[in-house]
Amino acid sequence: MAGKSMKRITQNGFTLIEILIAIFILGLVMATVYASYSGILTTSRTMEKELDIYKMARTAVDRLTKDLSSLQTSAGSFDLRAEKDILNKKQFHSISFWSASHLSFGENESKERPAAISYYVREDDDGQGFSLWRSDFSGVRPDETKKPEGGFIICKNIDVFRLTFYDSENRETDSWDSSVATGDQKDKAPTAVKIELFMANDNDQEKPYKFMTKVFLPVKK
Repeated sequence: MAGKSMKRITQNGFTLIEILIAIFILGLVMATVYASYSGILTTSRTMEKELDIYKMARTAVDRLTKDLSSLQTSAGSFDLRAEKDILNKKQFHSISFWSASHLSFGENESKERPAAISYYVREDDDGQGFSLWRSDFSGVRPDETKKPEGGFIICKNIDVFRLTFYDSENRETDSWDSSVATGDQKDKAPTAVKIELFMANDNDQEKPYKFMTKVFLPVKK
């Protein structure tokens, strides 16, 4: 009886080869599931990061657009200056102007308008990238003798911050200075400004995220 019982167990059980094949198939299935999950997770993280980049760039471009659209005159003349700075062998624009688009963040902060508003790029403290800064000083005219300073970071991972200016004849120039003693730009503002903001792409340095817009300023031709 004992011999017959052992024989049935052997005949109805699994051989070692069958078990190994089952483990192999299970391993393939688990590897496929893991690869799919890992791919979905990577895609999700990439999309989330890109969404943050688009939000940050849109905030920066919208803010600069509103500030420029609120350009003000003083004693009948405009105050707008832009130049190019070299930071770690890379070239970025900076711009300062007199605008009614002052932002007040503190209870004791002056809400007086207009204000001296500046946008400029600075290298990050860790030396790994660049950020776009915005400064805003209420009731103070821009000082052409000083570099923009203070303020807060409005956009990170900057690869390009480039401005193109258009005069009343629709001629292009990459700089502007209304404080010059003579010339076509004296006491004037451009009729339009093209903003180009490129943000670094960690996955492909040759293909940065590009954002561009053109702002028409409230000036008389």
